[in-house]
Amino acid sequence: MEAVNYQSIFNGMKAVKIIIALVVLALVAWGLTLLSNKTPVAEAGPIKIGFVGPLSGDGASFGETEKNATEMALAEIKSSDVFKNRTIEIVYEDGKCNGKDATTAAQKLIQVDKVKVILGGVCSSETLAIAPIVEQNKVVLFSAFSSNPAITNSGDFVFRNAPSDSDVAKLDAQAIMNKSYKKVAIVSEINDYAQGVLKIMKETLAFANVPVVLDESFKSGTTDFRDIVLKVKQSGADVVYINPGSSGKTAGLFVKQLKETGVKIAIHGNFTLGTPDAFATAGTYLEGVIISDGAPNGQKLSSLLDAYQTQFGNKAANDFEFGAAYDRMKIVAQAIAAVGDDSEKIKQYLYQMPEYDGLVGKFKFDQNGDVAGGPFFTNFLITEGTKQLLAD
Repeated sequence: MEAVNYQSIFNGMKAVKIIIALVVLALVAWGLTLLSNKTPVAEAGPIKIGFVGPLSGDGASFGETEKNATEMALAEIKSSDVFKNRTIEIVYEDGKCNGKDATTAAQKLIQVDKVKVILGGVCSSETLAIAPIVEQNKVVLFSAFSSNPAITNSGDFVFRNAPSDSDVAKLDAQAIMNKSYKKVAIVSEINDYAQGVLKIMKETLAFANVPVVLDESFKSGTTDFRDIVLKVKQSGADVVYINPGSSGKTAGLFVKQLKETGVKIAIHGNFTLGTPDAFATAGTYLEGVIISDGAPNGQKLSSLLDAYQTQFGNKAANDFEFGAAYDRMKIVAQAIAAVGDDSEKIKQYLYQMPEYDGLVGKFKFDQNGDVAGGPFFTNFLITEGTKQLLAD
């Protein structure tokens, strides 16, 4: 009987084990390759995104405009089948245009709904209150309308595609300086938006040696401006700048009550005087008022604004706000499609995003998350119930 060569058998078994190990490693490597090539949005389950804005109160028309714009953009995104088997779900919360309610809303969205992106706030007071919360929790906050200058340095996770008050205030101050008025009265709402505009306007006018002879503020929700109108009349100003921040109705009431007293004075104002709420409140009293508002940007925006009115039965509160909110939803979807719904990756995507050609113009974000591009705002003259581009 031939002797068994145990060494050969051992060597053979060793070779088989090596081959099996190599096959296993190859299979693991193949699996990892599949995972690495997997589309970021191919995971199961809905993608939850939060929204904070005024859905009730004086600023509700602005909150509803952004909500509706978001839904219109989302419908287009869904029809494109970008996310295959996943859906985007927007969780809407009422920030009521103040920091307290916005804080409650943001905490609920982050702790309960586990969102990684919040659309908002609409009002600057909402955004400034939410900013520290999203920064602590590493959640992206993306505003389409908040413009207070303090938002620039409010956090690494905070973005906006609305211009800063510093830019809008300088534009409004320049419009006043172009008319060579001698004395200026400024009437401002007590909120973060209006006070941000006020600060920059006063600085700009002072630098140009244009005296502000009246600086008067009023609380949100004010409906009786007779005392302030009297102060404007007694100030000797030849122009008054009305600077609300939460309601076109409020702006319209001031202009109406001012003109009803027979005060002969030029009137300048911000975007709120060009809203449907202002026109409904003040009507022909707005004739001749000069305002700043979002610059028009082509046929696509105009067509979507017409579709908005058809779908929701009323006009958007502000054309620029509608366009910016629509663009925001498209950008967020674009980011998630590219990198998934991890907030750190979305943040980096937004900072590195190439120039976006949107409804409000071509723009990207700077190192502070502020919008870089434009100009986004220009001056208009209100005449015959509409806004006409100001020639000078």
